[in-house]
Amino acid sequence: MNNIEKDKFIRIILSIYIILIGVGLPLIVRDKYFDILVFKYYYYCSCTIVMLAILLVYSILTKIKWFESLSKEKIKTGINKLTWPDFFVLVFYLIASVSTITSDYVYESFWGNEGRLTGLFLITGYVITYLCISKLWRFRSKYVDYILFAGIVVCLLGISDYFKLDILGFKAPMLENQKDIFTSTIGNINTYTAYIGMIVALTTVLFSFERNIKRTIFYFICMLIGFFAIIMGVSDNAYLSLGALFGILPLFLFKNNIGLRRYIIVIATFFSVVQCISWINDYMGNRVIGINSSFNLIANFRWLLLLITIFWLIVGIWFFHDHIKKKNIIEYGKTLCYCWLGLLLLLFVSILFIIYDCNFLNNVNKYGNLSSFLLLDDEWGTHRGYIWRNAMECYFRFPIWHKLVGYGPETLGILLLQKTVNNPYNEIFDNAHNEYLQLLITVGVIGLISYISFIISVIKRGLKLYSDNYYVVAAIFGIICYSIQALVNLNLPIITPVFWILLGIASAKHSDM
Repeated sequence: MNNIEKDKFIRIILSIYIILIGVGLPLIVRDKYFDILVFKYYYYCSCTIVMLAILLVYSILTKIKWFESLSKEKIKTGINKLTWPDFFVLVFYLIASVSTITSDYVYESFWGNEGRLTGLFLITGYVITYLCISKLWRFRSKYVDYILFAGIVVCLLGISDYFKLDILGFKAPMLENQKDIFTSTIGNINTYTAYIGMIVALTTVLFSFERNIKRTIFYFICMLIGFFAIIMGVSDNAYLSLGALFGILPLFLFKNNIGLRRYIIVIATFFSVVQCISWINDYMGNRVIGINSSFNLIANFRWLLLLITIFWLIVGIWFFHDHIKKKNIIEYGKTLCYCWLGLLLLLFVSILFIIYDCNFLNNVNKYGNLSSFLLLDDEWGTHRGYIWRNAMECYFRFPIWHKLVGYGPETLGILLLQKTVNNPYNEIFDNAHNEYLQLLITVGVIGLISYISFIISVIKRGLKLYSDNYYVVAAIFGIICYSIQALVNLNLPIITPVFWILLGIASAKHSDM
């Protein structure tokens, strides 16, 4: 009983911590958008330090005999209990530490003050977050709901900002040309949609798998709000999150009739939201921000309304038929899943060919309005192409040691400063706007490989052990959506701590393990 009580105390502390970060961090602000990055950074670091201090002091006070009896056998046993995610995250942290120590900019690498604050100090907090939750906490589904609740509040505030209501009064003191690129309690629209992408993933998966009628309706409403919010965020990185969600979800849903029907409802709902926003923009004019992103390609589709009608008719007839025939679950096996996987692979190969056709065979003109998304030149992605090209040129000039371990966390801005001085855009580039390229430059190819391996191993292990728990599957989809949009976005302490919380939740032990 004494050991059970000790474990219970630790779990309570970690449960409070999950709420403080998963719920508190997205919502908490101090001085509007003016110090949002720094304040959320200090909030996260303070919560993590306090949590770790409490656990350490408690462990020392209650397990002093354990420390005294520490032996080689116990150390060996502890090492043997390390999972593949544990191994890869520790390798990643080791490389980040070595990169910092051997950097020409040790101070800047440790604190990240020359970039967006993701130095070794913040990375330490992330690793601690993951290890504590995955090793010491016991999974409870309601904490996924708590994170979702906070996300819905953020969504509603973002939707109100789209209608220029400014409920929080954050935009009043801002310059006019800045008002549309900051929203809700998150800030920049790219960061906002990256966060909403995780929330949409959570609620869509929960709706897709839930069988209780009341909870299904609740998750559907949350999903509806999430779709409105992510589109009204007016950022193209939302396309990647939604593409990953809609592309991978059928591999889990197409095993039976209910899953297939729920997927059609998800797609029908998304297209319906796009159509509604299009009508709102047409009728409300200057009273809304307006959509100036890739979602216009869907909204301008001539047969969109007919397609939506067909989807909802299919759902209605199908549901009515099953209700009359009193059919419950009809298992399809994995045939449809394999067929869908084949379509995904075909689509992926086709996209690669189109990109090759545009950029190497110079056939960009034949793709019409899509050409701006397919031609990867310096102008691509609001100058991301320019940043990526210069970052890769820097990397190829690195000595072999720095190719392996990088120049230190958050040093990209220092490295690019001289190379991009007097650039045609009159901008200062302190981040690659691609998390994986950022890691390649700052912690090298070893650090990048270990980080990607860590993410993949968390997903693989979570699906292997807990595939029957759709709350875990929801957390894993949140991880996937964040990781995909990270191809065009940056790591910030505004939302990335929530991502590490989900990593910990997906790896946490269940009560029976």
